[in-house]
Amino acid sequence: MEEKENLSIKKTIDELLETSIFKEVLKRNNKDFAQKLAVWIVRYILMASSMNESLKIDLEEVLFNLHGEKFRRILEVTEKTFHKIKKDEERYNRYIW
Repeated sequence: MEEKENLSIKKTIDELLETSIFKEVLKRNNKDFAQKLAVWIVRYILMASSMNESLKIDLEEVLFNLHGEKFRRILEVTEKTFHKIKKDEERYNRYIW
């Protein structure tokens, strides 16, 4: 049974590596980095999902439990970044190129 689970995880990692975002990661970095990142992301997803399933807590609490106060800082930085990207898109989408 463990072999089937490992194959499923390997397949998931392979599928993740085929996504456009990971193809971009591969272009900007290298194959080894992209593969390691995919493995860690799958591990992270499994951990967060397991915590939600067993503890019945929402994603934000799972992330806070995993990262502590650093989660708040990560959230601040990413929210600012995503907000800026959205503002830039709105500004540039108003013009006809």
